[in-house]
Amino acid sequence: MAPFNFDGYNAQVRPAVALAVALGAMLAAGAAAAPKPHAERAQSGDVEAVFSYTYDRAKFRFGRQRLTIKRLGERRFSARLRKPPLGGFNAQPARYFEHRPSVSISDLDGDGEPEVVLDLYWGGAHCCWYTQIYRYVDGRAGYRTNVHIWGNFSYVLADLEHDGRQELLTRDNRFSYAFSSFADSRWPVRILRYRQGGMTIVTRQYASEIRRDATALWHEAMGRKKTRSNQGVIAAWAADQCMLGRCTQAFTTIERLSRTGRIHGERTRVAYERRLRAFLARTGYR
Repeated sequence: MAPFNFDGYNAQVRPAVALAVALGAMLAAGAAAAPKPHAERAQSGDVEAVFSYTYDRAKFRFGRQRLTIKRLGERRFSARLRKPPLGGFNAQPARYFEHRPSVSISDLDGDGEPEVVLDLYWGGAHCCWYTQIYRYVDGRAGYRTNVHIWGNFSYVLADLEHDGRQELLTRDNRFSYAFSSFADSRWPVRILRYRQGGMTIVTRQYASEIRRDATALWHEAMGRKKTRSNQGVIAAWAADQCMLGRCTQAFTTIERLSRTGRIHGERTRVAYERRLRAFLARTGYR
């Protein structure tokens, strides 16, 4: 299995802070005007999707979001978007400010029937990205929806097995703020698989990707000066090591680094190691 290019992956799966900066710039430049209608279109084989919405630049707000799906020329789904999950502010097309479409069609599970994928952002200053996947179901049901919340990160699609089925690569959002500020936090790789309308975490099946991620995290942690915390980076590195079956060795290394002053941050050596062990156990890494 060829290694996945994590340089490109890291460039695409980034914190929502980048979007917040772009949004602020657009707001500052905005002027009073009527909401502008937009329509994004995607097509693959016999499936066509249209995502329409308006954008009020003066009020910095999206509205009238609707997704319509046609299959074999017949409309099988059409509905307005609901409010974002978990109390989000305003559903937004995730890639609008990147001038890229937020709706796409991809056969995620390789069964010959493509899914419609709608990537959204719910309008907070820092969070969150989420995706609605529309899967065709035979009969009158038409399309059923699966919603997956990513958090502070988006994802990228990659056919890691080269078998025509896509994996979804992201990062574990639970590490945000767990050991340092968000800016100093880092996150272990997370790989998911979409099958039969549901998501499954399959990260441990891809040791080469985990090793590549761990190597990058290690170099970053060891390269940080003492004026900046590296406890969040080491925590993500330890999670990668645990997924590779090297938890014991990882904590031996962490203890040695702590005693020699190579791990630095807000927590003392003992408090940091105790919290890290408990956190990795609670999140399923140990």
